[in-house]
Amino acid sequence: MNATPAVVMEGWENTDNWMTTGLRPDEQFDHWCQFVNQAFLRWTIARRALRQFPAFIREGRADGYRVSNLTSATAGIRGDRGRREIAHDSAALFNVLLVAEGSQNLILDERLIVVPSMHFVLWDSQRPMTFVTGGNLRQITLAIPHERLLGLLPNAREFVGQPIAADSGLRRLFAEHLTSLEAHFGNLPVSDAPRVLGATLDLLIATLDATVAPRAGTRQAVVLRRAQAYINEHLCDPTLNPAKIADGIGVTVRHLHRVFAGEETTVAAWMLQRRLEHCRQDLLATGTPRRSITNLALRWGFADSSTFCKSFKRAFGLTPSAYRAANLAHQ
Repeated sequence: MNATPAVVMEGWENTDNWMTTGLRPDEQFDHWCQFVNQAFLRWTIARRALRQFPAFIREGRADGYRVSNLTSATAGIRGDRGRREIAHDSAALFNVLLVAEGSQNLILDERLIVVPSMHFVLWDSQRPMTFVTGGNLRQITLAIPHERLLGLLPNAREFVGQPIAADSGLRRLFAEHLTSLEAHFGNLPVSDAPRVLGATLDLLIATLDATVAPRAGTRQAVVLRRAQAYINEHLCDPTLNPAKIADGIGVTVRHLHRVFAGEETTVAAWMLQRRLEHCRQDLLATGTPRRSITNLALRWGFADSSTFCKSFKRAFGLTPSAYRAANLAHQ
């Protein structure tokens, strides 16, 4: 008889433990402030004398990602993150903040960013920021490790602080996906979480690319996005190289290298990271027939299994076989 697979619930903080309604009314706001710092990143929240503060927080973590749901009925609650608060962080995260109800204002680089209901915005935990809540706020946040998003979208920082309306097309699809992910995250099998979160990340990147023009707005940014899209479409081709990519998008090889150098990476490094991430997700898959290490390596464009195994161990600290075995041991 197979054991019941582990679910993210083990790392999912029960809302009942973080609800303020069971506390004395005059203690509710102080407890909420403590909850924010425990579940999220460090903030200095301006204390206020409030008769009551009905609110809740829940938060779960898997594969380096964090998914959370927070409410605040009271408007005008202010939180600040400066160098002191950032120094307490254990991880560098990009955060996708979706305002599902109410509104919230952010202050980033002395610029006011208004985020109304059914809008989302990307912010960076390593940059100072201030939030001010609107009334009846409910926000859903997806936190992504820096290295994950930058590995797939090297110019991610250019999208920070640009609100996006979740009104149609990919924008609405992403917002609905994030809302559903948060609602069901606690029951997601641990073995499936990396693939689901990886798909969420791909959907976010597609949404940003289709919706927001990076602040740089330069031809270099356009060439970068076209090159990344071309690589993703031809990742399984073991003969894919800078010359093919440059020819495929209509630029010189020299210009292609210059574009990636501007993002502090190389064409080869970015391509390798994408292949390794796909392989890592396949190693964690449980719902499909298990591929051999060699088959998996060839599927994602590696010339041979030896090259793949060495690259994988450098990236993740374990051989592919050991990584798969460690994941199976936790199921």
